[in-house]
Amino acid sequence: MTLSSITAPNASRVGHSLLGLILVTWFSVITVLALDGFFLTAPGEPPLNILLSGASSLFIFVLVYNLAPGVRQYLLGLDMRMLILLHSWRMLGMGFVMLYAVDQLPMSFAYLAGFGDAIAAIGAVILAYLLLTNSKRVSNKWIFRWNTFGVLDFVIAVSVGVMTRQGALLESTSGLNSDLMAQFPFVIVPAFLVQVFLLTHIIIYLQLRKRKK
Repeated sequence: MTLSSITAPNASRVGHSLLGLILVTWFSVITVLALDGFFLTAPGEPPLNILLSGASSLFIFVLVYNLAPGVRQYLLGLDMRMLILLHSWRMLGMGFVMLYAVDQLPMSFAYLAGFGDAIAAIGAVILAYLLLTNSKRVSNKWIFRWNTFGVLDFVIAVSVGVMTRQGALLESTSGLNSDLMAQFPFVIVPAFLVQVFLLTHIIIYLQLRKRKK
């Protein structure tokens, strides 16, 4: 049975169940790998396994989206307001700033990642509220701008995180580095949470494109 062969409400429930199962399985695999030290690297070496996991999740998403019409229909039908509101959780990124305050992360990475996530989270709450109360008050352009900021925040945070590792180009003179982000439980952020949020950004782009058409 496929999503296209059953009624819309049932298809939605099946889709939500499958999505939940995928997320739980994905999180479990990443956790097991992290506990096994899979994402740890030697000083001076780039976090290839973390980057590879991100590239793999993006590749699988693109492949499934293009080859499975039922999945594509389900993703395009997700409530954009809820996808945006999900990013309110990025306020937890301020934890990076707290880790800097206790000398666990370099300031350049902690501030860029932490405050960038906080801005994205605040924007998500405002957008979601406006969309939930009166969708006509929010244009697609503003959703696009917020979405693009959220993606750029991840790109910058990941890039700076890689370059502030021990022995890397932007390693702090104070001796602080971002190697902590490859250790459990912190590695869950780049190896799972960032990737999930990034995929929601992509889904929002796809929904905006559908609206434009």
